[in-house]
Amino acid sequence: MSITLGRMATTRPADAAGQTDCVLDGAAGAFGMSAAIAIVFNTLLAWVKDAYDPLNSFMAALTGHHWRTHGIVDVIVFVGLGLLFMQRHFQADGMKLAKLMTAAVVAGGGGLALWFLLV
Repeated sequence: MSITLGRMATTRPADAAGQTDCVLDGAAGAFGMSAAIAIVFNTLLAWVKDAYDPLNSFMAALTGHHWRTHGIVDVIVFVGLGLLFMQRHFQADGMKLAKLMTAAVVAGGGGLALWFLLV
């Protein structure tokens, strides 16, 4: 089976078992990896700013509320890393990237849930 998404994906030749892999490049690969990193960063930032009051106060002073600043920083991290990965012609196996993103969402969501239950 071959999956092609415009110019964002290519397929590798079939292996001995007849399986082909989808290689994501361009924006798909770059921003997919960026999303996985930004999800984990979001969780870490929430932990740090809630544990360190001066950072929370500083973030609140920047935009009027710490969660607003938090969201802006998350978007900057996501877009910045995505553009950086695109410049470096990042490529990723589609299935591995999907598994990485799933793991990031589970870890990030679980980490936030556990943090807010304990704090």
